[in-house]
Amino acid sequence: MKNILLALAVLISAGGCATSPLPINNARSVSMERVFRADALPLANSARAVFVRDAGFSGGGAYQHLYIDGKKAASLNPGEKVEFMLTPGKHIFGAAPTDSSDTRSLTVTEQDLKADKSYFYRIQMDGDSSRATLQRFMPDYQ
Repeated sequence: MKNILLALAVLISAGGCATSPLPINNARSVSMERVFRADALPLANSARAVFVRDAGFSGGGAYQHLYIDGKKAASLNPGEKVEFMLTPGKHIFGAAPTDSSDTRSLTVTEQDLKADKSYFYRIQMDGDSSRATLQRFMPDYQ
């Protein structure tokens, strides 16, 4: 019985650390004081890029910092989203967790954005919370 309770406690603890995709309609918007790009206003013929941080506990005590073309664009808590209107063409998106000791690396992905199109990305943590990943996805409502 003791072993069963121990195994159950381990499973619950491990599940609590996992992140999971969050439906985009359930994500909260990032607070404006954590959005650092001034060009987030809609522009004619622009491309829309939406970034959603997974819900869950993994890395929950630290922001995930989003970078666009090498510049910090926003800092997201679990379950938050941020949207940017960008010029069409190639852009480099990056994500990295808060790291006061500067030991974590920036994960990047390149995307060729088309005018009047929408692009959606998940920001998620790897198993040990040392690295963020960006994954493109299609939301359920489209």
